[in-house]
Amino acid sequence: MQKTMKHYSILQNTLIILFGLVFAGCNNNDQLGPQTSVRISPTEQVWIVTDLLDANGNCVVSQDFYQDNVFVITVADSNGAPIGEAELSIYLSPSNSTSPPQYNNEYIFYLYDDLNNNGVVDHPQELVSGTGQPILYVTETERYHGTKSVIVRTNTSCSGYLASLEAFAGDGHASVSISTESPDDSSDDTSDTNDGSNTE
Repeated sequence: MQKTMKHYSILQNTLIILFGLVFAGCNNNDQLGPQTSVRISPTEQVWIVTDLLDANGNCVVSQDFYQDNVFVITVADSNGAPIGEAELSIYLSPSNSTSPPQYNNEYIFYLYDDLNNNGVVDHPQELVSGTGQPILYVTETERYHGTKSVIVRTNTSCSGYLASLEAFAGDGHASVSISTESPDDSSDDTSDTNDGSNTE
């Protein structure tokens, strides 16, 4: 049931984003032909965490507990050839439905542009968004290999956080989910297990 609600929430967010992009004409790019494809790797990120509880058993958010994950976005033409310098719109959309309501996902998910492609967050120079309010970030793929690397930082104080990372180029679209789950949440999906603390 929990998985179904999460997937429904991501689908709902995706439909809202798609409608907004089409309505606003945000992806007009003459460089991109029909059947442009967009891929994001990895295709999902699940952090298994132990909730950080106070004396009353309520989960509390600490900014010292987080994990970073690099996502590589590839834009390709109908033949599968990467497209360099392609206009790319990226959107990190938190879901309020699975997080403690007092936090509203504020300062839970952060999106960074990995400008130097070193796979490490350079804060605050590379920060794109992190207030909980979704921001449409427009950038370009790398000139020679048609990819763009971004980093999503997830606060791992509590389980139940959920966001979707969306990427749009031409008529292509890709989406991945990022979430925190407790060890009790059974899943057949591939997950990364950690104690929730920063590993840097």
